Amino acid sequence: MNINWTKERSLMLSRALTWAVLILACALLFLIPIITIWYDNVSEKPPIMPILTAAFYLCDIIAIIALWQLKNLLANISKQELFTDCNTRCVRIISWCCFGVAAVMAALSFWRLLALLVAFIAAFVGLILRVVKNMLAAAAEMREENDFTI
Repeated sequence: MNINWTKERSLMLSRALTWAVLILACALLFLIPIITIWYDNVSEKPPIMPILTAAFYLCDIIAIIALWQLKNLLANISKQELFTDCNTRCVRIISWCCFGVAAVMAALSFWRLLALLVAFIAAFVGLILRVVKNMLAAAAEMREENDFTI
């Protein structure tokens, strides 16, 4: 079976996966209490259900915001709108969402040290996205200048 992988199919897959993860993140809002109760039952450490529940809710809401912005970004890309201020704003919001998750996980690391690893990874992804956002903003500015050049 030979599937001809094109840019359009890749974009379609990205959009479908973004929608799937967005739906999963919304469903997770209802499952967080069950997950935190399960965690407290299997963990050999003191229970932290209220703290863990609050952290997971915050992270899930932040993730939903980031996924919504990713959906908007992919929609713009599918319309061939690449170097725009709107896309720059989407990437900026996603990067701040990563930093938000990093902050929540850094706070949770006072109770569970493993959360520090998640905080580091989220901050690292946020930093990379800030660099991409800066490049996207510069490209949008260059495109705008070129549009005015005769």
